[in-house]
Amino acid sequence: MLQLISIVCVQALYRIRYKRLFVYYQDFYNDLDDQLELSMDVLDDFCGEAAEVYEHNPWMNYALPIHRVREMGFHDRVLDMIDERPLTKGEIRDYCLLLFGVNQCDGLPDPSTDWEGFVTNVQQLMNKEELQWNPMKKKTKPWISMKKLNKQYGNKPGCVLM
Repeated sequence: MLQLISIVCVQALYRIRYKRLFVYYQDFYNDLDDQLELSMDVLDDFCGEAAEVYEHNPWMNYALPIHRVREMGFHDRVLDMIDERPLTKGEIRDYCLLLFGVNQCDGLPDPSTDWEGFVTNVQQLMNKEELQWNPMKKKTKPWISMKKLNKQYGNKPGCVLM
């Protein structure tokens, strides 16, 4: 019995040291990640990363395939930015090219000049896709919430120059 208690204590100490070491290195790499000019991204666990993405881009379903691609080292500036800040309209188009494929997005309008056409085309592309598990909503959802995308980026009345 004493040996079992000793083993449990050693395992507990190992976990505490491992956790402290992990937190130290995670802080170090997160500080590096904050320097946007570096070509690297520090990933949290799947649900933690989804929460970071949702904070800036709530229209995006950060599904497991996206996380896995990022874990495997696929590098694209848009994927580096999704957990840092809201994407620009041009970056949303680039994200769709990654998500649906360049061939499927042939003729996809520029959202900066034709928002309605862009939204219509994206909806048609999503209709061909299967629903994906959304870790924030805890159920399957489309890749993109068109309602949230329109709310955040849709054409809003503004200043018109004549």
